[in-house]
Amino acid sequence: MKIQKFKFLMPVIAIIFAFTASAFTTPNHTNVDDDFAMITGYTANTIPGQPCQSVNVDCSVGGDELCTVNGEQVFRLLNGTSCIIQLKRTN
Repeated sequence: MKIQKFKFLMPVIAIIFAFTASAFTTPNHTNVDDDFAMITGYTANTIPGQPCQSVNVDCSVGGDELCTVNGEQVFRLLNGTSCIIQLKRTN
């Protein structure tokens, strides 16, 4: 009787172990490294009350220098309404 239980439980334990091991070894592809990705930045519009203008830049939230395009500082859009988060570049 004990041998029959053992023969039944071994494959079940092996399957549970396989699922558990695969859960911890699956790579996480949801994180994008912003330091190497082109993102959409926004420059402040010269007309008050108008939305920010979008530009493609190679910048991120972290870095050493402020990100600029044509002499204008570039920001990240906050909640789709205002561009106030400064973008920066690494050296």
